[in-house]
Amino acid sequence: MQAGPEALTKLQELIRQLRGIPQVREKSPGTFHLLGQAFVHCHETDGKLHADLRKASGTGFDRYAVDTSPEQRKLIDEAKRRAAKITDE
Repeated sequence: MQAGPEALTKLQELIRQLRGIPQVREKSPGTFHLLGQAFVHCHETDGKLHADLRKASGTGFDRYAVDTSPEQRKLIDEAKRRAAKITDE
């Protein structure tokens, strides 16, 4: 299920950092696009937060847990790497 307002409040720092990645645009709360395609979207399942990040190949998504700061850092680092790879192609 897409992350609701309460869940997104817990992800404010993650969302702020995603907004800072060049060419990544927030299409709706917790949903980001890169070059017009879905890139990251946040979900909440059974009280756990996670984000799906588009694979660098452009086909499919990888799921990341984002409940803790270290988990969020891992997602941000990978999102920056993938965004750079995708925009360089």
